[in-house]
Order: sequence, then C-alpha cells, then structure tokens
Amino acid sequence: MAFKGLVNIVKRKKILHCGIKHSLGGVVKIASACNNTWTIDDVTYEADYSEVTCKRCIRILEQADEDGKVNRCGR
Repeated sequence: MAFKGLVNIVKRKKILHCGIKHSLGGVVKIASACNNTWTIDDVTYEADYSEVTCKRCIRILEQADEDGKVNRCGR
C-alpha cells in the first residue's frame, strides 16, 4: 500500500524529492529520501505526496505504509 498524505518536499534544481528530517546539532534539516543529501540551496516545504517528481522517491513512497514508515531491510 502506497502512502498518501502530506510529505516534506525538497526542491533541488527542477526535481521535487520526498524529504526526511534530520537533527544536526539541535537544528532540524530536511534531506532527500533517495540519497540523504542536504545542501544550503534546497527549498523545503510541506505538500501533498502527488507533487513528488523524483522517480526514486516515488518508489520509496510506494513501499511506505499508511503511517509513512518504510521497512527497507527486505530489499
């Protein structure tokens, strides 16, 4: 069952990635789910899951349950 709901969006260049939150030294940063990177130029906001355009992030969202959790151990 694919996740449907609000996700963190990371806009990098023209591609919209699904984002995950990281805490770095008490500051919360949002990195892309497909490659766990964060840059100072990234624009982040919360939006509907259907806005994601990154193919790798879409596959990750398809594996997520209703709560948005993904078990990646059994690839």
